[in-house]
Amino acid sequence: MTTQTKRFSVSHTEPTHATAESVWALWSNVDNWPVWDEGLEGCKLEGSFAAGNNFSLTPTGGEPIRAQIVEVIPYRGFTDETRLPFGVLRAIHSFEEGNGGNSVTHRIEAEIDPEHADFFEKVIWAGMDVGLPQSVRNIAKLAEKRT
Repeated sequence: MTTQTKRFSVSHTEPTHATAESVWALWSNVDNWPVWDEGLEGCKLEGSFAAGNNFSLTPTGGEPIRAQIVEVIPYRGFTDETRLPFGVLRAIHSFEEGNGGNSVTHRIEAEIDPEHADFFEKVIWAGMDVGLPQSVRNIAKLAEKRT
């Protein structure tokens, strides 16, 4: 993407007493992401949960979208990217351990061509911005039940 792109970013961090292993079990099971992400109707991983592999995700009421896992750090996080005709959408997922407790963070970033930025912001971004906190809360709670 060029410097002419419009950038969007949103993130949510949820404290949790879940272990890295329990969060990882949920993240790496792509086909079950709709269990914790209410904005998804379906997901299907092609191959293993590894950098370079693709998956499809179907937003609720939408068409399937193809994405690629671009980075995997077992038990710590992963990043996936979706190439759109007018930009790129990146999802960064991380798990942090700390003395005061653990946390799960999901950050969504987008780099969008200026001529499509208004459409993207109104039609696509609005749903992500609203649904992200609940998805992160859901994964933290589910992981806690597994811990």
